[in-house]
Amino acid sequence: MSSKFLSVALLMAVGAAGYGCQGSVDSPSDGQAGSTAGMAGSGSQPAGTPEQVLASAACQKPAPGAAPLRRLSNAEYRNTMQDLLAAVPSANTAVATATKNFVEEAESLGFRNNTDFLGVSSLVAQGYLDAAESLAPMIASTAMLMPCATQDAACAKTFVETFGKRAFRRPLLPEEVTRYTAVYEKAQAKGYGFQTGVEWMAFSMLQSTQFLYRVELGAPRGTDYAPSPYETANRLSYLIWQSMPDQALFDAADRGELADKKQVEAQARRLLKDPKASRLLEYFDQWLDTDRLSTFDRDANFYPNLPANLPQLLQNETHAFVSYLLQSPTGNLGELLSGQYSFLNADLAKHYGVAGPVGAAYERVDMPGRSGVLTQGMLLTHDKPTRTSIVRRGLKVRLDMLCNRVPAPPNDVQLDLEGIGSGLTQRQRLEMHRKEPSCAGCHTLMDPLGVVFEGFDAVGRPRVTDESGMPVVTTSDITATRDMNGPVTNASALGQALASSQEVRDCYVTQSFRFFYGRDYSTADQCSMAQLFIAFRDSKQSLSELIVALTQTDQFLYRPAPEAL
Repeated sequence: MSSKFLSVALLMAVGAAGYGCQGSVDSPSDGQAGSTAGMAGSGSQPAGTPEQVLASAACQKPAPGAAPLRRLSNAEYRNTMQDLLAAVPSANTAVATATKNFVEEAESLGFRNNTDFLGVSSLVAQGYLDAAESLAPMIASTAMLMPCATQDAACAKTFVETFGKRAFRRPLLPEEVTRYTAVYEKAQAKGYGFQTGVEWMAFSMLQSTQFLYRVELGAPRGTDYAPSPYETANRLSYLIWQSMPDQALFDAADRGELADKKQVEAQARRLLKDPKASRLLEYFDQWLDTDRLSTFDRDANFYPNLPANLPQLLQNETHAFVSYLLQSPTGNLGELLSGQYSFLNADLAKHYGVAGPVGAAYERVDMPGRSGVLTQGMLLTHDKPTRTSIVRRGLKVRLDMLCNRVPAPPNDVQLDLEGIGSGLTQRQRLEMHRKEPSCAGCHTLMDPLGVVFEGFDAVGRPRVTDESGMPVVTTSDITATRDMNGPVTNASALGQALASSQEVRDCYVTQSFRFFYGRDYSTADQCSMAQLFIAFRDSKQSLSELIVALTQTDQFLYRPAPEAL
């Protein structure tokens, strides 16, 4: 490629800064221990019930919060490229190869798509340049992507207008058409052929901020300000498909639709029925940490003869379980957290030691004693190579199911539980650890929640003795919650308590806001949050209906006027 039209400096200037924070004792990855407390986000929790909030003066007209410029996450980039090149049979493989070395995003509040932390370092920008250089020749050489049979300047301009509209997710402005056709003309002036000219244009477009970012300028809507029809189409497709709009959404935007709430809802329900809605699993993977199963590591001396593909089997189990609930009219948060069944294939059933499927397909299997996603792969991503981790398991529930804060430990805290006492179970060592005043404050938040999962080993199998052969005790007493304090006997009982907790339901709405809107919420979002709380309650905590509700809030349907930015 002899001409590179987007400098690394430009992308870096648009991007945001990186992120990091301290871990904690037996903690998960950096970035988790600093999770925002309660329901307050970066502002303060509005007073009163959701109905009272919506009745307040602040909510009597559309009240959207911030609408920052959003760079595509790695997952969104891959999905967008695959859909942009869907007519090319080898596109998925080509995109996977071109993006395999992308820099992983920073994690904030448990997710890797937070706008504030999608920075563009020189390595990130280089990744985009390399991907464009890899994919542009395929675009230029594929007849299915060309809008005309002739190979001349008129065809090149038509390519700019048609491919450009899909790449930028909106019609190009006249000056943009002129700019990219000038790239083609430059190639011709240097003696290159038609295909090279198209390649140069595709290369330029794939590095444009108009492709790499979800740019929104908005437009007046009556006395308020809202996304344009094309921007609303993008909001819909990226919320549900993590990707660009399809032709039906483009057509709706062309007709000036998508300004009406009912039209937006109808499109959201259509998108949910499409196979591409399976990309919603990206949210559950990041929330439940099942995307971390690829780093699953167990000591063969303690856990011999494990299936070589156990991490994939476990992730597939959660995917099948969540997909079932998303597609079910009654699939709700309670069942997600407490369902005493799962989806297994023959290999996973053998691993768990249960009778069930005999083939590769995942089938529903009753599993008494289990508790939905709580006792699937999510549980295991926090364990050690040689044992379970009560602390990490409990911390996961505290942070991501209750949305609580757990402070980082003091600098001089003892990190090695193995050095506390001898001949003791992990539970007993932690009980001794909590006698230290500097440790008790945090560990009383984590340990009682983690203890109840000791009935499952570090590879997900039920057990009655721990790694050293000592009996496990799963009874516990939960404290420091809004509405589920008290004794629990095991993981199933904890799952039932979580499923019935309003604190957990509010947290789930909060987590959904954070991921699907790409940022934490603030006081300015109180009206939208109240709308989501009510919709989730009225739908009986339906997982799919909350997705639809996310497209019906002030935050989705409107944006701040320019003077408010």
